[in-house]
Amino acid sequence: MNQRVTACFLLFLSLIGCSFTSFGSPSLDQSFLFYAKEGQTAPKAYSDVPVWMSSLDKANHISLTGGNYWLILPTQVYSRETKWAINVQNSIVESLDYTLLGSDGSMQHSKSGYYTPYEFLFNYGREIKLNYGVEYWVVIQMESRYFSSVPKVDIEPYGEYKISSDIEAMLVMLCLGGLLFIACYNLLIYFSIRDRAFLYYGLYVITYFTGWALTFHLGAHLWGVHNLEIHHLFFIGLPIFNILFYKHFLQLPEYSPKLWRLSKLLMWTCILALPTSIFLVSYTALIASVLIMLWIALAITCGNVCLIKGFYPARYFIFAFTCLLLPAVIILPGNMGLTSDFIENAELATLIGGTVDALMLSLALAYKIKLLSEERQSYIETLGVAWEKARQEQLTLLPNRHALDECIQSETFFGNNAKKNLALILLDLDGLKQVNHTLGYHEGDSLLIHAAKELKVSCDLLERAKLFRIGGYNFVILISEEQLPVILKNVEELSGSITKRVYKDTGISFGYGLNSEVKDAGEWLRAADRDMYKRKTAKRREKQNENVTLQDERLV
Repeated sequence: MNQRVTACFLLFLSLIGCSFTSFGSPSLDQSFLFYAKEGQTAPKAYSDVPVWMSSLDKANHISLTGGNYWLILPTQVYSRETKWAINVQNSIVESLDYTLLGSDGSMQHSKSGYYTPYEFLFNYGREIKLNYGVEYWVVIQMESRYFSSVPKVDIEPYGEYKISSDIEAMLVMLCLGGLLFIACYNLLIYFSIRDRAFLYYGLYVITYFTGWALTFHLGAHLWGVHNLEIHHLFFIGLPIFNILFYKHFLQLPEYSPKLWRLSKLLMWTCILALPTSIFLVSYTALIASVLIMLWIALAITCGNVCLIKGFYPARYFIFAFTCLLLPAVIILPGNMGLTSDFIENAELATLIGGTVDALMLSLALAYKIKLLSEERQSYIETLGVAWEKARQEQLTLLPNRHALDECIQSETFFGNNAKKNLALILLDLDGLKQVNHTLGYHEGDSLLIHAAKELKVSCDLLERAKLFRIGGYNFVILISEEQLPVILKNVEELSGSITKRVYKDTGISFGYGLNSEVKDAGEWLRAADRDMYKRKTAKRREKQNENVTLQDERLV
């Protein structure tokens, strides 16, 4: 009897506190919360509610590990608007029963929850009728194996609620669509460049997308898949793929081995925690919240350390996780039962934060691609410079033997296949060894540079003539057969000028071969070499004959 008197007294105080004013969005502080037992049903009439409430066991709070509860709210509206909407939000609820009992004798009942089709997209809202000046008891029975956060009741005019519900649904679809696009885009990049950072990031975003798609019951309402056990399987899997992602993206083992070991420990903890989603359904939301908080804190720490050590793409990584951290700091303490939720529609806020996080991480990967592209371009340029240097003789700055071989093999055909007749002229700078030994190597280098300069001038005056220095004393000229007499005349004149400039034993010997008379590049160079030594031999005999003639004249 004392319990009933106490319950009626509490009910009276509550009615005074609520004053049956115009209804906005009631909280659990304005409501009565009781445990619901199996077989209990809501009363059928408005006047039966106080007595019925006195028979219930009062609950101080809703346990996040699940349960069956009665939530009872008194309300009255002073508005000509009669079409309203009621919704329980902020958590997955498996079963919801709405019962409205009016002082005018009216009774309204509707069912909602995880296993019931939507009336409003992505929420548990139902249409109700509230008449002006009529007092109502709103009796809600909530049953679920877990609550991801403390549920909140919201009652709004139908038109306003429809608009806000449609806007929220649009945001959900945009976020989910964005996540799916980002995932597919990064997986396609992975298949192109085989960078594992893109693979793990794509899998991370797919996991994030799947977790939120299940949270908003897409699988349940599109394909009839009702399996609450797998919901947090994906949220617990988030740190696994993300840790593998930032291992490769941040190059964490190289920049911070200690943080990588700590990240591996958290990753294996998440892997071991995956079965809890199936076997400890009531506790899986709490477990996922703790692991996600640890993961976000560790990821931001890793990003900052790598940035300090000079890895600049980590800037986008840090910004991305900051976007994820802000809603997480507000929402996750409520999910763990430490505080009440600070914002309405916490799930949507977290989804938006996660989508921004995914977008920022995509920018981080794009920036990494940019850096890799710049490094590749720099490498190509460096390789090009090295390649040019490898093809260039350093003293005279002429193309060397490698450049000659490349030119011959890429542009020349031989024998009957020759499309144009070319001549290879092999030149030998005579007397250079004597100049080095008598006048010094500096003078020998000056002679080489002078000869190279003069030969270059002669070749530049002729179309498509190419000059190479292929050894210590040797030069090669590639030229068309028609221009051969001109270049040979210039070489003879240069040889004469060198003889006068230094002394009589210096000069230039030459020989040539035609590509139409040989089978390959090696034979072509050997043909020019044989011709040069024939000319040298003839020149040597001529000098010997001149010396003999001079001696004979002296004897006479």
